[in-house]
Amino acid sequence: MGDKGSRGLHVITPSVEDLLQAHLYVLNNSNEVFPYILQHDGLVKESNTKMWKNWVLKKHNKTFVDWFKDTIFGDENASETLRKLGDGPKRNVITWQGYDIKKYSFYTKAKDEKSTMQNSRVTLRAESQHFASVHEDNPCVASIPYFGFIEEIWEPNFVKFTICVFKCKWVGSNTGVQTNDVGFMLVDLKKLAYQDDLFIMEEQAKHVFYVQDPCDERWSVFILMLVLCPHKCHLTWSQKKKLTMFMLIVMIMMKEN
Repeated sequence: MGDKGSRGLHVITPSVEDLLQAHLYVLNNSNEVFPYILQHDGLVKESNTKMWKNWVLKKHNKTFVDWFKDTIFGDENASETLRKLGDGPKRNVITWQGYDIKKYSFYTKAKDEKSTMQNSRVTLRAESQHFASVHEDNPCVASIPYFGFIEEIWEPNFVKFTICVFKCKWVGSNTGVQTNDVGFMLVDLKKLAYQDDLFIMEEQAKHVFYVQDPCDERWSVFILMLVLCPHKCHLTWSQKKKLTMFMLIVMIMMKEN
């Protein structure tokens, strides 16, 4: 079964900033583009040897899209795929409220609120560089889990092909994620961050389920859907209620032990 939009087709004209961010994310996750990323990063470093690594990274991200386009169109041997990626997506973008990927369905948060399912919550584990300050030259590189929900589902059109990306809102790892005293991961869905990293590729998303913490309504207990329900792509409110009771029982048992 191929991946495809399944519900709520619309066409939008997003902001230039959001479209550029989506375009850059697609480029950063293309194997064919990867050698050009390394080349451009090296050029930025060579031209700015006295600048901090944090500055170099931001400069690379800010200038890569235009540099990539100029480089590709200056190379008569570049593939058609690279040329279309370099030219960028069309200004208007197809969006969906629901998208089927293999046996799983993903919804936007707005669609979830009108549905008996909970399919908009996602997690992503990514390798990130963390700088203590703008002058930090030895960033900490770590694999970090991110928790959030899908705000919009996009299909940017590169003329010869489209690529599905999820526009998400992410909980801040520093203030919105914690582990409770019985070992459950908790997230506060109102503590949002990472406004410069809204997009992920469709195949990077993993379904998660959030159950409100009975001890503190600000927090929700995180459960990985793929582990919990490996053969299901939907969770009804009836199933949610049963799962909530299960979680309560587990938490009580763990506290008693």
